[in-house]
Amino acid sequence: MAVNASDIPDMSTLEAIGSRRSYRYYDPTRTVEDWKIDTMLNAARFSSCQGNINCTEAIVVTKDSDLWDEIEECVSGFNVQIINQSSHLIFWLTNLNAWYGRANDGLSTLALSGALTKYHGWNYEFTMTQTVPRLMSFPTTLTEPMLRFETGQHVGASIIAGQALGVGSILIAFGRKPGGINKAFDLPPNYRFTWGHAVGYPLEDMAAGGQRVRLKFDKLFSNQTQGNPRQMADGLEDALKVKGLIQEQAPNSGRFEELDALAAQFSRDSGVVSWPEKDIRRLLNDDDWDFGPNIKARAEAVLAAGDLPDYPEEMVETFEKLMKEHGIDTSKYLA
Repeated sequence: MAVNASDIPDMSTLEAIGSRRSYRYYDPTRTVEDWKIDTMLNAARFSSCQGNINCTEAIVVTKDSDLWDEIEECVSGFNVQIINQSSHLIFWLTNLNAWYGRANDGLSTLALSGALTKYHGWNYEFTMTQTVPRLMSFPTTLTEPMLRFETGQHVGASIIAGQALGVGSILIAFGRKPGGINKAFDLPPNYRFTWGHAVGYPLEDMAAGGQRVRLKFDKLFSNQTQGNPRQMADGLEDALKVKGLIQEQAPNSGRFEELDALAAQFSRDSGVVSWPEKDIRRLLNDDDWDFGPNIKARAEAVLAAGDLPDYPEEMVETFEKLMKEHGIDTSKYLA
């Protein structure tokens, strides 16, 4: 049956971004419609790509694939349950050869589209004798991180599009068997497996317990110089709440009962992991985090319940060593 525009729900971009969650519980009996997967792929296809070289590709896989067992061996143990409940896996790839093979054609398509103009100094002779040869001379050590960043943009657009369609997503690490995905798909050496992406209809509520806590706006963003906190425009926070970009912070009412019910449904262990008391108290007093009332109340309830773990001594030593290697002041974290 052909897809009509009326079949596609309307959700504002801001609300789709604000509603996005990393869903970890999927209905294994429901299959996401092909047109929704294809819409997500189109959202990726039309994302920004430098020089219009189109370096991002993807392989869509379902559990009836002959490669499924081999794929499952590559995913971390924490994610096996997720991929086996999901409807589809999307393996996002970065084609490094796109930079070298499509630079000329990509720029030509931009010129034909009206994007490259003499206004900005473009001309054919300079482009062909200077710009394209210079771009094609870049080593892959330079182009690879740029292109992988670009793939990340495409993946993000795909996830937001899925959210707007009522489809859940989570990015999955496949590091248990290094190189295993490249081997499973017999990828040429110019391809990099960049992200695994599980897709499905969530069993949990679409709010998934509420919007995850983040660092404060002015702790992440600077004005004019790094470290000079940028202040959000007056009234914007409240306006963005109305538009759905900023939503009720996790954990909302009934979240832990929902998690226990899901665990019982699939005969899994119930409950959530807790951190040591001193770490929770340290976090609550950390002014960098934008803790709202829900997560503060949950932290206080966890502290009141007690029976919290202690730091393994070897973890403290490991953390201290790794932080010092990166020049991080450990006194804040390991007091």
